[in-house]
Amino acid sequence: MEALKAAIQKEVRDAITEVADRSLQDVHQNVDSFYMFGGGQYQRTGQLAESPEVRLSGGGDNYNLQISLDTGFRYNPSGRDTMTIYNYAESGGLRGQGGFWAKTKEDVEKNINEAFSKRFE
Repeated sequence: MEALKAAIQKEVRDAITEVADRSLQDVHQNVDSFYMFGGGQYQRTGQLAESPEVRLSGGGDNYNLQISLDTGFRYNPSGRDTMTIYNYAESGGLRGQGGFWAKTKEDVEKNINEAFSKRFE
């Protein structure tokens, strides 16, 4: 039983690592799509493009995968916090292609399904 458990844990580790790697690529690609439209007179900081983060922790029977956008950057002189600015960008309220976070959530779900289904059919 211990050998079976170890084999399953290895497959889970490999699958979650694959999900993390693919999802990091996807979130970068999706955030980059925001910049398809020029910024007009506004000088873009490019901070959104630099903000994707993926953190994978745990092991054995328990893993935690967190995919997020770093909101530590302060947009001055807007007077608004970064989360507000990113929400404007996501919803199409800024000059750029919105929907990047919704697309990322779809991609993560697809990545989970693909990585685990090929190992646990």
